[in-house]
Amino acid sequence: MSGNNAGERVLTAMVSTQEQARKAVLPIKDVFCLQLGSVCCALKCRDAEDYKKLMKLKRRYHGFLTQQPADITIEMEGTDRLSPDDLSAAIADDKYFHEENLFRSTSQAVSGKYDLMRGYIKITGERGLANPDMEGNHLNQLLSLAYYSACKMKYDGHPPEMIVHACGILRSGQALLFTGPSEAGKTTIARFCRKQDGEVINDEMLLVSRPDKDGNGIKVENAPFLGRVSSGRNIKAPLRCIFLLKKGSETLIRNMDRAEAYLRLMRQIITPAYIGQKDKRAVLSLMSEFSDVLTKSVPVYELEFNLDEKALWWAVGELES
Repeated sequence: MSGNNAGERVLTAMVSTQEQARKAVLPIKDVFCLQLGSVCCALKCRDAEDYKKLMKLKRRYHGFLTQQPADITIEMEGTDRLSPDDLSAAIADDKYFHEENLFRSTSQAVSGKYDLMRGYIKITGERGLANPDMEGNHLNQLLSLAYYSACKMKYDGHPPEMIVHACGILRSGQALLFTGPSEAGKTTIARFCRKQDGEVINDEMLLVSRPDKDGNGIKVENAPFLGRVSSGRNIKAPLRCIFLLKKGSETLIRNMDRAEAYLRLMRQIITPAYIGQKDKRAVLSLMSEFSDVLTKSVPVYELEFNLDEKALWWAVGELES
């Protein structure tokens, strides 16, 4: 009898272990959906280690979670072949190659397949690439690619909003957009923003809409792009004006020639290429058209900036008044 009981206990333990392993490999809630403007993107995984990473990301993205059906799904599979230092070196000069519906990087840190008709991307990559603090922020690049890929199917390749590399500040119900190349001062301006100055929307990337048929109604919308300073809220507000940043010995704002504003703004639009995109002219045409429409529709100024916090908000306040 005791032998039978022992056998039953072993069998029960084996079943319990198998059940735990099954749950670890295939979590019940191994997917969540993010709102990126008018597009919904699902992130999912199958491996237990990837599931832990996914749940950390879910907490970071909590302000953008949605129950809406996904327009595109990204399935992520992680590998741990490279150390952080080796990974940084490997991807420094990475290039991507496409063959039919397959892709891979020269470093082999990333590979995958896709089916745009089904709205599906499968990515196998080093888990270190999911680190939001890693230089280049590959998560933001992945979400940008997913957004434009979904727009290819949902809007026939004409996104209702474009992604702009900019810092957005919400003041008196309107958004001010500060944009320029890396190290121009976008994150510094976000950190200078106190409660009395406004609310930081995001200091990394933002969605900016096109105007309506009358040339009005341009909106700035936050999205789950991870920056150093962000409200973490899905804020949407009308665009008041755009500041193109320039480092200088003093802080001052000047009107800009529209042709100059058009060229400088176009450089800050995140390339609107969907996965597998091969028509570079179509990509440049989208960027050109959007920059042209935007600079026609809202005031664009050059903000020469010397990192003086008080001078910054005094100059902005003078312009608004």
